[in-house]
Amino acid sequence: MNYVYADITFIVNFVMDFFILWATAKLVGARIVYSRLLTGAFLGGIYGVGYLFPSMSVFYSVYAKILFSCLLLILGLEIKDFGQFKKTFLYFYGISFMAAGASMAFSYLRVGSPSVQPFSYLCLLGGILCILLAGKYGSIYLSKRIIPKLLGFPVKLRFDKECCFSEGFLDTGNSLRDPLTNKPVLVAEYDLIKDYLPDDFRSIIESDIDEDLMLEKLINSSLANRLRLIPFTSIGKKKGILIGIRVDEIAVDVGKEFLSYKDMVVGIYRDSLNLEGNYKMLIPVEMLQGA
Repeated sequence: MNYVYADITFIVNFVMDFFILWATAKLVGARIVYSRLLTGAFLGGIYGVGYLFPSMSVFYSVYAKILFSCLLLILGLEIKDFGQFKKTFLYFYGISFMAAGASMAFSYLRVGSPSVQPFSYLCLLGGILCILLAGKYGSIYLSKRIIPKLLGFPVKLRFDKECCFSEGFLDTGNSLRDPLTNKPVLVAEYDLIKDYLPDDFRSIIESDIDEDLMLEKLINSSLANRLRLIPFTSIGKKKGILIGIRVDEIAVDVGKEFLSYKDMVVGIYRDSLNLEGNYKMLIPVEMLQGA
């Protein structure tokens, strides 16, 4: 006959919940407050012990477990708004399932059938190791591999009869707008589009002159009728001007169709938008709302 001890059940749930909350906070970028993590882990440990008592089974239905998970996240982490809560909730369950799978995998390393084995610290160690790896390297992998694939879209820019193609990234923080039409502005690297610009415009952009003189020359360039001066604010620069040009068409490939926009403005960014080179354009969210 196998015995289940309440103290071991509490410790296992406490430790696992602590590390799962920690890894979740790391992935969502929430500030880690260890007193809150300990509070959440303690409640998780108590909840795990309650499962041992048949009379409390009503508190362990699927809906009850989901509600308790929400309470655990609210108490254990600093969540700013409902949008971050949804993201945190998904990460929490993703890490939990991953840790459970790792613990089960480690149990198979032992001799015998896992279904009849007593508690093993090896299984607990396997789950913790998996969670630590997810917390430390998960955000890096997500930002460099997963997110660019999920939010990346092929984009075509048409300049009269010429077209250039590259990968764009859906940027929820892109609030730039054309000052004349109030339409959203797509941002592209200068190196991507420079071959499609006239020589006089390129020479002005690449010249080493101050911003005021550059703007004066651009206004008198061959692209003056397409020129846009887009105001923006950023960290360290309260008021700035981004040079933009009106292109004949922007087409975004969303898989099932192309979303085409005529006479839209493209903001010119002189530097690299992504160090890894995964994308060369920033797509405003409004361009994909018709998908």
